[in-house]
Amino acid sequence: MNNTYSRARAWSQRLRRLGLVALLLGGTAVARAQVLNYTTPSATTAAGIYTDLGTAGTAIATANTDDANSAAQNIGFTFSFNGSSFTQFVFNTNGLIRLGSAPPSSAAMYYDNSGQVGVDPLASTNAANVNLLMPFNLDLVPGTGAVDYRLLTSGTAPNRVCTIQWRNVADKAGVGKDIANPTQYANFSFQLKLYETTNTIEFVYGKATAGSGAAGIRFANVGLKGSGLANGQLLLGLKNYASAWNATTFQNTNYTTNAHDITKGVLPDAGRTYRFVPALPTDVALTAIYTLGELATPTALPHAVQAVVTNTGYQALTGVAVALRVTGVNTFTDNQTVASLAPGASTTVTFAAYPATLNTGTNSLTATATVAGDGNAANNTATYGQLVTTNRLSYIDPSNNQFYYSDVDSAAAGGVQAVKFTLPKPTTLTNAVVSLAGLASNVTQPITYKILVYDASGTNGTPGNVLYTSPNQTRPATQGGVSVSLGGLQLPAGSFYVGMQETSTGGAGLLLQIEEPPRTKTFYLSLAGGAPWYDLSDYDIPYRYAIEVQLGAAPACDPPTAVAATGITTTTATVSFTAAAGNSGYQVVYGPAGFNPSASGTTVTATTSPVTLTGLSPATTYNVYVRSNCTGGGNSLFTAVATFITACDATAPITAFPYSQNFDTVPAGQALPCGITILDANTDGATWAITKATSSSSPNALRYTSALANSQAANDWFFTPALVTLATMRYQVAFRYRGEGIAGSASSYTEKLEVKAGASATPAGQTTTLYTNNNITNTGYVLADGAATPAVAVLTGGGTQYVGFHVISAAGQGNLYIDDLTITAATVTATTSAALLQAVTVFPNPSTTGLFDLEIHGANAKGVLGVQVTNLLGQVVYTGTARDNFTNPLNLSGLAPGLYHLQVRNGEETMTRQLAIVK
Repeated sequence: MNNTYSRARAWSQRLRRLGLVALLLGGTAVARAQVLNYTTPSATTAAGIYTDLGTAGTAIATANTDDANSAAQNIGFTFSFNGSSFTQFVFNTNGLIRLGSAPPSSAAMYYDNSGQVGVDPLASTNAANVNLLMPFNLDLVPGTGAVDYRLLTSGTAPNRVCTIQWRNVADKAGVGKDIANPTQYANFSFQLKLYETTNTIEFVYGKATAGSGAAGIRFANVGLKGSGLANGQLLLGLKNYASAWNATTFQNTNYTTNAHDITKGVLPDAGRTYRFVPALPTDVALTAIYTLGELATPTALPHAVQAVVTNTGYQALTGVAVALRVTGVNTFTDNQTVASLAPGASTTVTFAAYPATLNTGTNSLTATATVAGDGNAANNTATYGQLVTTNRLSYIDPSNNQFYYSDVDSAAAGGVQAVKFTLPKPTTLTNAVVSLAGLASNVTQPITYKILVYDASGTNGTPGNVLYTSPNQTRPATQGGVSVSLGGLQLPAGSFYVGMQETSTGGAGLLLQIEEPPRTKTFYLSLAGGAPWYDLSDYDIPYRYAIEVQLGAAPACDPPTAVAATGITTTTATVSFTAAAGNSGYQVVYGPAGFNPSASGTTVTATTSPVTLTGLSPATTYNVYVRSNCTGGGNSLFTAVATFITACDATAPITAFPYSQNFDTVPAGQALPCGITILDANTDGATWAITKATSSSSPNALRYTSALANSQAANDWFFTPALVTLATMRYQVAFRYRGEGIAGSASSYTEKLEVKAGASATPAGQTTTLYTNNNITNTGYVLADGAATPAVAVLTGGGTQYVGFHVISAAGQGNLYIDDLTITAATVTATTSAALLQAVTVFPNPSTTGLFDLEIHGANAKGVLGVQVTNLLGQVVYTGTARDNFTNPLNLSGLAPGLYHLQVRNGEETMTRQLAIVK
């Protein structure tokens, strides 16, 4: 069906343009003392109609059609500008006029990119170059049509309009150092309109014809100049060359990197109008209220409403009174004062916080700004509706029924629109409700999206780690709100983000309300689902997202604080914490790194701190959480995670997979990592040892060090710790290896290696060969895994096994290096494919970044393979595809640290393997 909402410009079209940073720098507005009675709040851009004067009015005579000033022309009435009254103007062929009877200092009035004869009116301090109106100030010449300059004063007093027209002009092709920029607008017409009594100024633009040469950039001056170049004496239109004319913004400072830039590929829409309404001497405006449209009590309390107050006049204000009145189910009043406010400037006023408890129901908020002598009371007040609930948060004003909708990029998947919430207490998230526009009637393919929750650990508090990802959702055909479960996600006090990610083409259709100016550091978007994140307020994008989050019931007591693990041995640890009030005891829940304390782990009950944990596995990373048992029943939320690693016990078996050994952690006083053993079987003194000389992952690798020219044939082993394997599992060994020599060149030696497995860490006990390579000459690290050539065979589980690495190089050979050893486990099910088990390898695993290489070789797939990653709750956190005989990047960097399950599907056959992210 056709939706009833207006569409906001696609974010990707705004942000995917060159010169973005320069645009922002050029667009920074700094308001200072001024006399010019036109200010940035009064300047707007709007669609309109361009009506050519034809033969109406009077032709304006000039000496030539390149660089010329006319004689003084009559306006037809008195026009007030910059504190003076004018009845005449001087016309300049280069797209500007000077009010008054005197001409500017030069006929060649324009920014000259070639640095030759032009006089830039925005650089000149000449006393003649004041009171300038510049609808399109460039070096202009006749266009492809018949050039004409014309003046018409129409209407009757006191509402007459003076229209000044440049017809069929073009920007002059560059010369000198600007020769690379040919004509961009081959034919263009525009008008300047002066309105009697109101003293409004309009620049109205007609249709333009693109030039036939190469695309270039022209830097047009567009706007008003008063008595000089000081901040506040200017009001200029700013536009990056790649952005549309309706994206123009206005500033009261001079141009820096960008002006009103044009290029042949971006033409004005006919009728585009820039309107400048004169400010009153004294005029204060209440331009926006910042609050929550849905407010959860008591979880979101204390809450302080804010209001934006703007000086829209041209005189400085002092003693501005700002009042907040809340009526409805709650009543609240607060008054603040703004001591001073410069012309054109805005300030955000923060009112006193609401009471600690609120009634549920509807509030009506009214904020008012007043000042003595205010000439316009119509803009003194703003309102906002507010629904007080026990469990909902949203910025959407429930009293405002005017919505728009937006897509990050309807032509590509991945973009996210995210909203920031901040709570003073820990909470749980139960659902998100996104309000979506209906689909157009011609949409036939499903349009999908996901809901994501991020923490605020990104740069400058932007979205960081992904805490939760919903399963894929399909946009409904009809407009309205859609509720998506957030799985009871527990969050600590502080800030978090809820975002909507487009997972297919077609766009999100997320509803918006206008918020002008937009509040800072609240509404963000990402083009690809991660950094960089764009704050809408940085780009003057005046919208707020229709995303609601629903909260779980508030706990009756607080969790403990300051959780720490001390006294750590191979099998025990002491957990201490600071007690919270209102509790009758505690639950200490621990488990392997990445476990979910709400769904798994081991629980120890306690009445006081500290608590001793026993029966732990040596050399294992654990997470531990604590929560209070509330006196009145129920539990608090869990504390933030605390992490500890048990000490090494070289004899303890490995029971948790993936097993990872990068040889970088060597216990004090020992020569090898925990559980690694070596055997110099030929007793020649040349054997395996830790080296820092050449590693794949810094700082260490394991190296077999040969005696080189005098060496015997190698016969040396290193063994993993005991591995407790299950008959229902299959295990894949992967590692990186290299020979001796300068990286990038072939080694002068040939090394030989075999990898075996068996029931004991002895040569006789190693009965199953997993890998043999008798031609190792590479001097850069190469990955050996199930997809490599030669391949590492899959190890069948069952009982305690050891994996042994046996170097068998001939006499007189060099050194052999091994690094980044992993052993991953895959569950065998009815659909498990032996071919996929052998063909699929994930590396590194664990990953410290969330970035993996998913190598698939020899799966005999007829098309792409399906890829799915789930967390320990069974929730799908990633879906994608992969190619056979290819190293497929698997980017899970947005996921939180923990354990996940990877499933690769080839038709009806599957392979499931555990992944670990350890950041």
